[in-house]
Amino acid sequence: MIRSLLAMLLLPALAGFGQKSDNPMQSALDKYVDSVVRAAYAREECVGLVIGVIDGNKTYTWSYGETALGNGQLPDKNTIFQIGSLTKTFTGIMLAAQIGRGQVKADGLISQYVPDSVKLKWFDDKPVTMLMLTNHTSAIPRWEPVMKYPGFNNAQPYAHFQTAQLYHFLNHYEPTEAPGRRYDYSNIAVGLLGELLARNAGTTYAKLLEKEIIRPLKMHDTRITDSPELPARMAQGYNRGRKPEQPWILSALSGAGGIQSTMTDMLKYARANMEPGKGAFGAAVRLSHQQTFADSNAIMAMGWHISRVKGHTIVQHGGQTGGYNSYIGVEPAEKKAVIILSNEAAANQVGWHLQMYLTR
Repeated sequence: MIRSLLAMLLLPALAGFGQKSDNPMQSALDKYVDSVVRAAYAREECVGLVIGVIDGNKTYTWSYGETALGNGQLPDKNTIFQIGSLTKTFTGIMLAAQIGRGQVKADGLISQYVPDSVKLKWFDDKPVTMLMLTNHTSAIPRWEPVMKYPGFNNAQPYAHFQTAQLYHFLNHYEPTEAPGRRYDYSNIAVGLLGELLARNAGTTYAKLLEKEIIRPLKMHDTRITDSPELPARMAQGYNRGRKPEQPWILSALSGAGGIQSTMTDMLKYARANMEPGKGAFGAAVRLSHQQTFADSNAIMAMGWHISRVKGHTIVQHGGQTGGYNSYIGVEPAEKKAVIILSNEAAANQVGWHLQMYLTR
């Protein structure tokens, strides 16, 4: 109550650099957050911003800016944002869960899980495995083939790419290099993984996500974006030029970037990754954090990137759609996590700066 009152009283003072905030500017952490956020706003990389930090048993949040340019409404813990490629970590956990239950094998060939109508081709007879889809070593293109299908447009670059188009792509895809050799980021690969996991479970990706993660963690405002319309609590998205953008519909590639969520829910998700627990879900989370590949470009787990800095091991991922930017970083050993949700599609680096501050 006292912190909330102080934040309200400080709103006009903190607006001195042109942005509202609820940051009370009391602790060293408050002041560091404010310094990196000021720098990001000076670079015009943010419209609205919600920041979450978990440090042991303590949780902190700060809000800055506006849910839409000019509306004067500060975003809060229950404002909805698209989280983009943070979705890939959810898909990685769902892969780990199916592995743990013996429903799928990490080294299982993707040909075992696609419909019989899909005839895959391999480079030098080297097949793609389920694990390769999640750690970006499948050699499947990032997203470029999506643009070749009828219905593509820049405002909604993935909405037209339904399951039929995904399987058509696979049927006609001619690989140009062997998989498993190098990291090469691919939205198509992780989107395909989401579809195959759902197909293996006899359901849709959205329903599988709800069963495996949303319901167990009580993430009540988290779901797959299925409409370009803004829900009541969703922040308006903006591109790098601060032009309004619709939330993206990822269609068949939802497992690569289709989730929308709130800071309240993402803090639950971060804590579940920070303290996985002893049950089947906890085992899946821990498995998803294990290193599966490394080269000079990346160290990969299942959907998570692994960063090792100053003796600290962080599993992390950034995300971006047409009007949103996000970040999650979790350090389980030190019980620390950082989450950033922004409604401007710009890599503001606030999350990584805070992650490094917590490792000091």
